[in-house]
Amino acid sequence: MSDIGILGGTFDPIHNGHITLAKRAYESFNLDKILIMPSKKPPHKKTRVITEDNHRINMVKLAIKDYPYMEFSDFEMKREGYIYTADTLTLLKKAYPENNYFFILGGDSIRNLESWYNPEIILEKAVIISSLRDGITDTAYENIVTNLIKTYKASNPDIRKLPMENINISSSDIRNNFYTDENIHSYLNRDVVQYIIDNRLYYINY
Repeated sequence: MSDIGILGGTFDPIHNGHITLAKRAYESFNLDKILIMPSKKPPHKKTRVITEDNHRINMVKLAIKDYPYMEFSDFEMKREGYIYTADTLTLLKKAYPENNYFFILGGDSIRNLESWYNPEIILEKAVIISSLRDGITDTAYENIVTNLIKTYKASNPDIRKLPMENINISSSDIRNNFYTDENIHSYLNRDVVQYIIDNRLYYINY
């Protein structure tokens, strides 16, 4: 039996905030490994053009290459249609019932969890690790967790707080400012920076 963290996202591009979140989760909860799992077609980004899959995959691999406990996963990339976390966790538990899964949420995702597709399944299939960031106070966080536990008590939710420093950067900031603000490069792995330049990614935003 293994304790496996899952950090999902569009990763367009993957940045140091993602990496720090994965590192803290791994260290704080003694996980065996972290799956970095890019989403092929996230339902909440239907209106945005997403960078081609191969580029996002390559950037993930470059960003995690120095962390042996981080592993690229194409589990969602191989699926068609809109990808929902509830379905991913259901399929993983069916395929690998011996594993315990820890789903890692960053930013303010914890307070939006009720709006996700089938949150009761997410809470049933995985332990939730949530960072305390983006202006959420301890009291507000505890209220959110208490409400989730009360609302979805049938799923027996296990929600754990991950304290970490706030890294004030987003992938959209990087896409929009990569060629005009070199300071933005400090939030990226140097090989990812070079990959973006070599492949002229995000240049359309300039």
